[in-house]
Amino acid sequence: MNEFHQLIEAADSICIVGHTNPDGDCLGSTLGTKNYIKNRYPDKKVNVYLQTANEKFRFMPGFSDIINVPSDRKYDMCIMCDCNGFDRLGDYKTLAENASVLYVSDHHIPGNQKFEHGTIIPEASSACEVIFDLLDKDYITKEVAECLYLGIVHDTGVFKYNCTSPHTMEIAGFLMSKGIDFSHIIDDTFFTKTYPQQQVLGRVLMESLMVMDRRCLAGWLTCKEMKFYNVTSKDIDGVVSVMRETRGIDCAVFIYEMTNQNFKVSLRSNNHMLDVAQVAAHFGGGGHKMAAGCTLQGSYHDVINNITKELALQMDAPDFISNRG
Repeated sequence: MNEFHQLIEAADSICIVGHTNPDGDCLGSTLGTKNYIKNRYPDKKVNVYLQTANEKFRFMPGFSDIINVPSDRKYDMCIMCDCNGFDRLGDYKTLAENASVLYVSDHHIPGNQKFEHGTIIPEASSACEVIFDLLDKDYITKEVAECLYLGIVHDTGVFKYNCTSPHTMEIAGFLMSKGIDFSHIIDDTFFTKTYPQQQVLGRVLMESLMVMDRRCLAGWLTCKEMKFYNVTSKDIDGVVSVMRETRGIDCAVFIYEMTNQNFKVSLRSNNHMLDVAQVAAHFGGGGHKMAAGCTLQGSYHDVINNITKELALQMDAPDFISNRG
């Protein structure tokens, strides 16, 4: 029995938390963990605490039971999924701080905060992959499989990002064997969009700019534009992935205004030599080598200029240029 199970068995009450603005991997890992614990240890009290998530994920087992209100309750154990620092938990960090025992399960590059218990594997495709390897496979039900498959699909871009490994595909095959409707999971949460989402995607692409000698595609949305199209941050999480698919570019930069001149930045790399996590970290953010993000102040022109200046430190290096051809 691994440490993860030992700590669960010793706890009567367990809370599970994830990062702010929960995405597919965050939801999949937290709900997958809850469904697993409730199946194997039905007497345990288990709650998931997250910010309100996109309604497209409502089909997930346990979605309607997610608690969206922060709490200062003291649980015997807190499991933190898909993030490796209290700073990414927002108002839910009190739950992690108050718990008698904290266990971290993540795949992001470890930050400055250190934890006594946990499994952090930066090479893993997703937090769901990390969670899967911690579980007893005999207790993985169809409900657990649906959640974990969702997270893997979203963080691998439906198995096309370079974080996808043979082990990732083996896990996906196992989860599919549980009878999940994998086509529904992929289509309804990854590809299918509402009409306003399609409109705003078109707007971003039409207004986008090729910068850095056409090696980078940059796009943006202001608060005014988001209000006009009646979209929120939950509606635009896939924009940067579509931008990344532009032939001939090394990276994509997408920014959207959260409040007046306060922009959320999403970075995607198409070149294994370009580490966008390094760029994001320079501005206090983080992520993975090929996908990262941060927050910056200023006009959208200022933000893009600041980001591209930092990108240029890598992209204008002689080794990068010579390897690019």
